[in-house]
Amino acid sequence: MPYPRLSDILRDHFEGAEFDPDAPALGIGAFEAWDSFAHFNLLLLIEESYDVRFSVEDMSNLKSIAEIRAALATKGIAA
Repeated sequence: MPYPRLSDILRDHFEGAEFDPDAPALGIGAFEAWDSFAHFNLLLLIEESYDVRFSVEDMSNLKSIAEIRAALATKGIAA
């Protein structure tokens, strides 16, 4: 079964928010709805969607879409 696109996960998680899901600088605080709580929940959703686990250190360091994509790439997932 193919993995969902990261941009689709973002759109579903931040439904109604205006943003470019492919902008590498996009990350926590980019718009009002993306606060620390929403970011943590996004990382949990990404873990579930891609069947991966981030370390506690990763969870605190992954702040942008580019960093999340890079972390997924180290796990063999092209998001």
